[in-house]
Amino acid sequence: MNKLSEYGMTGCKPILIPLEQNVKLSANEGDLVEDTTMYRCVVESLIDMTITRPNLSYAVGVVIQFMQTPRKPHLDAVRRILKYIKHTLQCGIFYEANS
Repeated sequence: MNKLSEYGMTGCKPILIPLEQNVKLSANEGDLVEDTTMYRCVVESLIDMTITRPNLSYAVGVVIQFMQTPRKPHLDAVRRILKYIKHTLQCGIFYEANS
């Protein structure tokens, strides 16, 4: 939940699927993202989450491809992943400290 508030997504509507089915993101379509640093930080946070949330791996793998020059559709895909995370906050793998 902390990442959702950090990126201003606490009030977003949760969704059931992290990426639209058959989504085709292109490296050349859409306007460039103004704040590429923010995009990279969000994606890096998502990469870290895949350790305990393997259900995010495919979707995160898709948006990783556009870290160099992210565009608006790529940012929209990242926001969709965050909305999915809000829907699945109770899911994940828990590692106990003494195991």
